[in-house]
Amino acid sequence: MIKIGLVGLPNVGKSTSFSFLTKKNVLIANYPFATISPNVGIMLVPDNRLEQLAKSFSSAQIVHSVLEWVDIAGLVKGAAQGSGLGNEFLSHIREVDLICQVVRCFKDDNIEHVENSINPIRDYEIIELELISADLQQIKKRLEKLKPKDEKHQKEAQVYRLIQENLEKGILINQLKLSEKEKKMIKGYNFLTDKPFLLLANYSGNEEEIEELKEYAKKKRISFFALAVKLEKEIALLSPEEKKEIGWQGNALSLLTEKIKKLLNLITFFTTGKDETRSWLKKITTSRESAGMIHSDIRKGFIRVEVYNYQDWLTNPDETKLKKLGKIRDEGPQYIIQEGDICYFLFN
Repeated sequence: MIKIGLVGLPNVGKSTSFSFLTKKNVLIANYPFATISPNVGIMLVPDNRLEQLAKSFSSAQIVHSVLEWVDIAGLVKGAAQGSGLGNEFLSHIREVDLICQVVRCFKDDNIEHVENSINPIRDYEIIELELISADLQQIKKRLEKLKPKDEKHQKEAQVYRLIQENLEKGILINQLKLSEKEKKMIKGYNFLTDKPFLLLANYSGNEEEIEELKEYAKKKRISFFALAVKLEKEIALLSPEEKKEIGWQGNALSLLTEKIKKLLNLITFFTTGKDETRSWLKKITTSRESAGMIHSDIRKGFIRVEVYNYQDWLTNPDETKLKKLGKIRDEGPQYIIQEGDICYFLFN
């Protein structure tokens, strides 16, 4: 399962964001470190294609893909040196697939700010510095263990020194053009700045609050997404008629999911029939590996996959016509599953 970590300074709206995303009630308090142990929740991935397929195939149930969100306690300056239980909280971040940093862009005199003022760029840089500091500490420890006369260790040391020099300039590992060999070399150390990163701007709905941060993110090549968390939560309580009356589109979660899919190189494929219509969220890979998501026996006994794409089905929602048009194909174990593929796996 894909795991996303919500990080940020205390009182920026992490727990509120977590509650909105996962529909899970958590402690939301106006003081630092209200969250000590990470809260973990599941978000159903919104996908209108599921309903269309389920209706056409008269499926008994619909099963959505899910994302796991982890609400990690607020970090503060000096977290990499252990301030505010920083070392423990940083260890939680190492376990996630994607880091999503929540920054506060809205003003509210009733909610304290740990830095006593609203400045989202400063807040982002505080967290970035802590992640960099934690990685630099790890690199220093690794370099001390490498043997200078060992040829393999020498090559490894060169990579670490390159990373070290760039981190000291504020250039994150995920922004470096490392070779596949170099990426494999450092993979096991789970560096924080090597993880995909999303900057989530928590704002009130006023575009002026996020203009400067949006430009900053573009300049820094940081993936950016704005979410009016409080407003979204309030509107979620309205009836469908009330939402329609105010013209609410309600596509924030769909847009956020697409952003996450792009960052993690994920695609969605479908299986459908009388029993259920299900979406599967996965990294781009072969049909045999995809079959293994459904059941290990399907992967082991894989014969072939009958596959066609949702867009073709939408144009001609009739399997007989699709076969005549050559849109339904038989593919082997090395076929790369595409976004929107509808799959029927055949196996021994």
